Amino acid sequence: MSKQEPPLEKGKFYHIYNRGVNSCNLFKDSKTYEHFLNLYDKYISPVADTYAWVLMLYPVKYF
Repeated sequence: MSKQEPPLEKGKFYHIYNRGVNSCNLFKDSKTYEHFLNLYDKYISPVADTYAWVLMLYPVKYF
């Protein structure tokens, strides 16, 4: 049985982060990166103020 987390409270600060399974990159290409930004804009931006964020870009090939 999973532990139920309390709801987020208005006026509080939360540190929210996400990472891939086994610390794998979440963004494999520009399409997945843009998809995440679209979802963020649709679901998070309307209900939360964001003070800072860092998104690691999808892997870039270095020559």
